[in-house]
Amino acid sequence: MKPDLNTAKFSTQNAFYFASLCQIAYKPEQEAKGLVKGNSTNDGLGFDRFHWFDAGEAAKKSSFDAIQDTEAFVTANDDMIAVVFRGTKELTDWATNIDMILRDCAEQWEAPDAVGSVHEGFNDGVDSVWEEYGNMRKVIKNLYNEKGKNRKLYIAGHSLGAALATVTAARLSYVDNMDIAGVYTIGSPRLFDPSAAAGFDSRMNDGTPLKDKYFRCRNNNDVVTRVPPPPSYEHVGTEIYLDRFGTISTSSFADRILGSLSALCRGELIDGVDDHSTSEYIRHLKQDVINSKVPAFDKAKSTCRDAISNFILQVAPDKFVDNIEGLKRFKKIKSTIEEVKQVAKEAAKDF
Repeated sequence: MKPDLNTAKFSTQNAFYFASLCQIAYKPEQEAKGLVKGNSTNDGLGFDRFHWFDAGEAAKKSSFDAIQDTEAFVTANDDMIAVVFRGTKELTDWATNIDMILRDCAEQWEAPDAVGSVHEGFNDGVDSVWEEYGNMRKVIKNLYNEKGKNRKLYIAGHSLGAALATVTAARLSYVDNMDIAGVYTIGSPRLFDPSAAAGFDSRMNDGTPLKDKYFRCRNNNDVVTRVPPPPSYEHVGTEIYLDRFGTISTSSFADRILGSLSALCRGELIDGVDDHSTSEYIRHLKQDVINSKVPAFDKAKSTCRDAISNFILQVAPDKFVDNIEGLKRFKKIKSTIEEVKQVAKEAAKDF
């Protein structure tokens, strides 16, 4: 499936696509590269540039906390750039045990117009690959500004990686004034204080508030989306809530309770941990994409039925009419068949 680069609004197709890239970020470097660019056994996703960032060893030798074992990749083709951050390889209690000190955004990013404070640990996680240990910032800027290209910039991440993706989006907007086409995160924790969250959401980026470009997917009782706790921290962006059935819906306390009860009935003791996995997000979002295509398939079926009816009612009797009238009717049916093919093609092109 390819992303829809022609929309700035939320797209289930794009949510599924970027969630899939987030899952690839958990793979070892060479495997991830093969999945993205292609190799002898895999066609890839149509990208020709790939840069891997791993601050693991560097971070261990520095003052960074062990959680800042940041891994990410930046990939690009002629049309887009994707910056994708990996989350934690094992979901532990990192979300509540990590350093929760807040740091001033303007000071940390050297961005005078930034307001409020950012979670120190998540900010340090981006620092570990930003200008040291790989210089992600330079790679992104070079791809973004490459002569003769007009690439759209997307940023994505899961779990810890979702927080790192958010800090990256803020820096690229506040500091480098880059236009961001979209940010898609799954299972994101909170990372800004209320002032910084409000400033991020209202920040104009290419004429649009960042809130309207940032789509934060939350799966029912996903435990990581609840930390760090309010009121010291607030979420940013537009929440895309997946209910207990995996359908995009409106978050409600009742749905979360029912989700927990359903999990218990299935023998799952900690619903919030299961809801946090990338595989659950991808499974639900893929079904949402399929569901969104059903009307198009129904239209194709209906159009096909009409074409057959027209053929029976109009073409068959042609042996009793003159050739000119029969030819007119044949052309009409042919046009209808072409419409069927086009509708079916549009409905199925992403699968």
